[in-house]
Amino acid sequence: MGQRRDREEQLRRAIIAVQQRWGSHALHRANAAGPAANNHVLPSGFQEVDHVLGLGGLPRGRFTELVGSGTAGQFSLAARTLGLAQRMGQQAAYVDLRHAVDLDGLARCGVSFDSLVILRPLSFQHALEMTRDLLRGGGVSVVIFDRIHAVSLLAEGDCLHKLDRAMREWNSILHRSLCTFIFLTETTPSCTYPPAIPLPHFASLRLSFAWQGWLYRGPRVVGFASEVTVLKNRAGPSGRSALIEVIVASP
Repeated sequence: MGQRRDREEQLRRAIIAVQQRWGSHALHRANAAGPAANNHVLPSGFQEVDHVLGLGGLPRGRFTELVGSGTAGQFSLAARTLGLAQRMGQQAAYVDLRHAVDLDGLARCGVSFDSLVILRPLSFQHALEMTRDLLRGGGVSVVIFDRIHAVSLLAEGDCLHKLDRAMREWNSILHRSLCTFIFLTETTPSCTYPPAIPLPHFASLRLSFAWQGWLYRGPRVVGFASEVTVLKNRAGPSGRSALIEVIVASP
């Protein structure tokens, strides 16, 4: 309990520092309406994925990139990881780059809004700076950065260079804090990856999501199936795939 209180106090101080610099509107706690993990990973909420990773979950103290076109399950996996971390008493943050966070989707994945911090940056550069301030403040165990895609990066000049520089700085902070940092990367419908983005180099784990088909309960669509492929895995095997079922409605 003492460690949890320390983390909460660290996060509280980090929130105050960010709000003092960027304004109270830029960051807030969301107040709308698991299994144990080892010290090195956070479970993803999909046992099939944790199994093919050979790790038992997503690495702590490292970057993870979830790649896919549209809604192929990458959001659900990230949200489930966040929810499980919260249930283990850990603090979580969500960088809402597009101001379009799916609160209903987070709730379906077990995320508690009482212990979730949402960052709402004014621009991509602003997102990088706010995230840096939050990480430096400590106390956060999992961060979702939603989402990287070509349109946002190419629209703001040298954002690729700024992202590269930010990730080099964040890398050392993550190692010390054991924070799991999850990037959601948007590809085109033809699965073309945004060019020149530095995530493939920095990420310790990269997963690709490919939508496979709808799931039915009688005549009703209740979800979809997606194939998850391990593109890169510094701590385990790569090239493996798993089929997951993402339920988005009550059966």
